[in-house]
Amino acid sequence: MLTYQLLTPEIIQSFTHLKLTMKAILIDDETYATELLAMKLHKLNLGVEVLATFNQPEAAVPYLQQTEFDVLFLDIEMPRLNGFDLLNAVGTFGFEVIFTTAYDKYAIRAFRFSALNYLLKPIQEDELRDAIGQWQQKRIRQLQAPQLVLFAEQYRTAVNTPLVRIALPTHEGHEIISIADIVRCTANASYTHFFMQDGSSQLICRTLKEVEQALEQNGFVRVHHSHLINPAYLRKIVKQEGGYLLMTDGAQVPVTKPKRDYLLEQIGNIERR
Repeated sequence: MLTYQLLTPEIIQSFTHLKLTMKAILIDDETYATELLAMKLHKLNLGVEVLATFNQPEAAVPYLQQTEFDVLFLDIEMPRLNGFDLLNAVGTFGFEVIFTTAYDKYAIRAFRFSALNYLLKPIQEDELRDAIGQWQQKRIRQLQAPQLVLFAEQYRTAVNTPLVRIALPTHEGHEIISIADIVRCTANASYTHFFMQDGSSQLICRTLKEVEQALEQNGFVRVHHSHLINPAYLRKIVKQEGGYLLMTDGAQVPVTKPKRDYLLEQIGNIERR
């Protein structure tokens, strides 16, 4: 069972002196991977101090338990002890985790907007810079058990299998919902408004583009620059007055002509089967 150390006021206070210095540990079963990552961190001059690197994950466990540091760059796919098993072995921890992986799975992309950070191998310098910048901006991020447990569950799912559940970041934490219950999503500046089939709604701090990338494998369609819909809840396609979609929740959603034609084609394909 994954457990997490709550950030007490004393722990938070201990972080207040930090400016640009990040103490990091790198774990990957391939030596060249940790060497290359350490080299890029040094080259980018981002204020990252690499305390240690490990290529045998089991050897890292006692060090992680006894050492104070800020961020763990952790490979997921490793023999004997993968990234998830390693975190379970460590037990209680209060550091940030940035996963590294060569497997571009939908589950990983989906959970980027759920506040679990990752870097896709080969690691690009601009993405590495962004990951460090996010940590420096937030300084302290509490990794929550539901996030990591759900991430591990979806990661182990086959590449071509759509997600079933997703974690929405809220002010209180993360709300885990069934993707099949999402009717539509609407852009609101840098936020996205989720509308559910039971009439409830949720506003999250993620762009509609990020949401689209997370849900596109589940058949969601970006019908307008501000609207993403679940076609399962599409009631009517209206052509007049510029065209719009009538959803089962009564919402009239604007639609571009190419997306309207696409939806008509998909409906026609279903009817011909």
